[in-house]
Amino acid sequence: MDTQEYTKKIKRSANTGLWGSVGVVIVAAFYQLVSPWRFYASQHTARWMLVAGSVLAVLAVSMSLLVIRKQIPALRQAGSLDAKLSGYAQHIRSLYLSMLVVIVLICVFMVLSAQNVLLMLAMVATLMLFLAYPNMYRMKVELGLTDDEMKSLYGDRYIPDGKEGDGAE
Repeated sequence: MDTQEYTKKIKRSANTGLWGSVGVVIVAAFYQLVSPWRFYASQHTARWMLVAGSVLAVLAVSMSLLVIRKQIPALRQAGSLDAKLSGYAQHIRSLYLSMLVVIVLICVFMVLSAQNVLLMLAMVATLMLFLAYPNMYRMKVELGLTDDEMKSLYGDRYIPDGKEGDGAE
């Protein structure tokens, strides 16, 4: 696969997961706060949905941060640019789409149990996706790419920092 295809795949996966999560949280919050219709679960069921949603949110965010912490140094050690980009594309795809599924589940639990605390947890999980968003400069640092590799990936959109290779300080 071409390196440009990998960057498109990374961007598409991150945008799908991020903006899908934002949309789901907005729709769920709008439904919860404005809709005249409510689901009334029993006290016991609502409490268990709150517990399950809270545990799911905490586990998903902590596991995502752990995967990022473990996966990025391993990708940096890969031999070729294609190997780095294909691994990074797979990493971003699995991270963002799994978090999208988790956020959808948390929002479903929130709507079904009428527990607004789950809305806060869904927003925190979505915020984590914003903080881990892979822009071109973040990719350069995380994958340990050189200025020449970045120029081949992004062309004129990439502005080098001037510290590498040209002697400017």
